[in-house]
Amino acid sequence: MTKLFARAVLPLVAGSLLLAGCTGTQAGTASPASSSSPSSGSSEAPSTSAGTASTASMDPCELLTSADVTSFGQFKPAEKTELAGARSCRYLKNLQSASDESLSLGVGIRDSQSIDTVNDAGGGTTAGNVNGRKAVEAPSPPAGCTLALAVGSAARVDVVVTSTDATKACDIATQVADKVEPKLPKG
Repeated sequence: MTKLFARAVLPLVAGSLLLAGCTGTQAGTASPASSSSPSSGSSEAPSTSAGTASTASMDPCELLTSADVTSFGQFKPAEKTELAGARSCRYLKNLQSASDESLSLGVGIRDSQSIDTVNDAGGGTTAGNVNGRKAVEAPSPPAGCTLALAVGSAARVDVVVTSTDATKACDIATQVADKVEPKLPKG
């Protein structure tokens, strides 16, 4: 029964977390980030000279790869979707038995929504940073958490986790964000 409940509720909770990030659109025109080639051996993310960054050409499944999620268990192949205005990539944990804890890890790219537009999904919002990048955490009780990472002043990447409770989900979201943040453009 628990396994069936987890499989039925988990996608609904994950979808509601992505919907929780929805707000009105912001006026403006998206433009691609200027091309910059990091020096050999550098792991720096591309940046723009104007101090703004573009997410338009980013692929969510390149921000969170199957290699990134292996430390959290075995996962099904990535599901790439467009949901609630975000280009998303989501991984669902393979459940081997009814006693396994369900877990969903994902990222959503929001090209025209800043971290200032993160909605309170029932657990409040907390401003902070991840590796020096502005971020907003929004727990979504009973079992979810969104950690939004600023990309420039007008875009963001949401790390969305659904686990057994919101506190655990936010702890995992922080770990996932540590893997995603270095791949984001600076600016």
